[in-house]
Amino acid sequence: MMEDRDDLRRRLENLEAAVAALQRSLEILQTAIFREDLSSSGVPELATQSTPPEEPAAIKAQPPAPEFPSVAPLRPVTPSQPDWLQNWELWLNRLGIGLLLLGIGFLFRYAVELGWITDAVLVAMGLVIGTALMGLGWRLQRRAIFSQFLQGGGLATYYLTIFAAYQFLSVMPWGVAFPLMVLVTLGAFFMSLRQNRAIFAVIGGVGGLGTPLLLYNPEMSRPLALASYTFLILLGSWAIYAVKGWRSLLLSAFWLGWVMLRVSMTTQHLDQMVALQGILALTWLGFTVLPPWYQWRDRNRAVELYRSQKTSPQPYGQTIAPFNPVIALSLSASLWEWSATITGRVFILFGVLYLGTSLLWRRLPHPWRWVYSLTGLVLIAFGIVVRYYSNRFILAPLAIEGLILHYLSQHYCSRPLRVIAHLWWGLLSLGFVGQLLFTAADRPPLWNLAFATHLVVLGAAAVSIRFLPPPTRPLYWTLGYGVTMIWIQHELAPLGTGAATLVWGLFGVGLLITGLQRDSSAVRTVALITLITTLGRLFFVDLLNLAPVGRVLLFMGFGVTFLLLSYFFRALWRRSPVESSRMSEESPSKKSKENP
Repeated sequence: MMEDRDDLRRRLENLEAAVAALQRSLEILQTAIFREDLSSSGVPELATQSTPPEEPAAIKAQPPAPEFPSVAPLRPVTPSQPDWLQNWELWLNRLGIGLLLLGIGFLFRYAVELGWITDAVLVAMGLVIGTALMGLGWRLQRRAIFSQFLQGGGLATYYLTIFAAYQFLSVMPWGVAFPLMVLVTLGAFFMSLRQNRAIFAVIGGVGGLGTPLLLYNPEMSRPLALASYTFLILLGSWAIYAVKGWRSLLLSAFWLGWVMLRVSMTTQHLDQMVALQGILALTWLGFTVLPPWYQWRDRNRAVELYRSQKTSPQPYGQTIAPFNPVIALSLSASLWEWSATITGRVFILFGVLYLGTSLLWRRLPHPWRWVYSLTGLVLIAFGIVVRYYSNRFILAPLAIEGLILHYLSQHYCSRPLRVIAHLWWGLLSLGFVGQLLFTAADRPPLWNLAFATHLVVLGAAAVSIRFLPPPTRPLYWTLGYGVTMIWIQHELAPLGTGAATLVWGLFGVGLLITGLQRDSSAVRTVALITLITTLGRLFFVDLLNLAPVGRVLLFMGFGVTFLLLSYFFRALWRRSPVESSRMSEESPSKKSKENP
């Protein structure tokens, strides 16, 4: 009897151990599934606590549970489909729908050539095929990728069929084709919201904006009507973007919308021009306000989403921000036929508005501040170029803008803005060097407006180096030094060849003394290169072109200068402590060898 009880107790303990192990395995399985769901939905995993929660006193007072035989936990769940399978499925769907549409087109053309079917039957077949693709895709929504391509192909079939029925077959009047196109566009917008698919919204937006081009009719395509229709399609795209935030929809609506507004911008009566200008202003305002508003509205979710990754939220439409006001103002200038002076002033005014908004409006999302600052600088630069395009002195304000760009890149810690600042200075340097090489210096030398402009450019470049990261500064110093040597030659050319040689030599001597005083090998190397270049110019240029008196004075002056440098070289060199100790250790050994 006792043996039965002991056996029963052992079985009960083993059963409890197995249940505990299964419970642990179930917890591991639930955690793995939860992490997989989080990774598939784009939400970061919750941070695990490093210390376990404090246990109640009653639980602490209990004796430790007896050790049971361990059971291996279940393996975590892994994704069932690898990435390569999904990529192959995508490309096969794209290839299949493309070939299917081409085959349908070839079939229609072959049937028409043989006279098997009439034009009306051909159009009806296109609409039936589009409907079949739409219905099949709607039915197979569980196969998301396959269904998406089927329905997208159905929408494309609708657009192509209506286009061919109006433009080529002439079996459908404009009054029927246009409403059908609008109906397809509205259906695409509805499908995108119903199925949460951005591709349908993009197809509807592109098809809706391209409808006036597909169904072109000179009598129906009036400028104000075309602009109003384009703005209505943009309103629909903005409404969907405000809810879903699809960047592909925003980009497609932006570029094609502005293209259609450009087509509609022709000179009309004053009342129509005012209406067209109002549409331009509202379009500019929509593309300016909507992307940062969406990011500001979604800021709480973005902070939670990127907190664990320690990265900034993804930008919403920042790539179109600099282009938006430039396009809007350019179309306004074309509509009203502004002069270059008025256009330049308007661009500069809007640039100041953007720059002031980015610096003073604190509620603006942080990633958008440097974007609006860059937009303001681009507008100001565009206005300066348009207003003073034939003036050589526009380099000075452009150089100041380059300085502001480097300051803003450091202020906002923005790498894209720093890259743009480097490109800005690269283009500006090319223009500056080209002006020095291909234009003669103004007179009187060193006392003219061009000289002051060049000083502003060089000064702005020198101050910009202060806002650069340390690894980039030597490159800027080296390029700036070479441009300065060319500038000295350009400004002193009216005084003769010897003047530039003299200043180059003095510049090299000054750099050598500075390098010795600061014990900088880099400065001494640049000074040596400068002196060698000066000697080459002295022998190969000045020796042939200078008058005898100038040649004597220049050679004797450099000779005396180099002798004085050699005499005071050790007194000028402030050696580092390590160098001084090394030289002091070497000097006694030399003396001992000389006096054994």
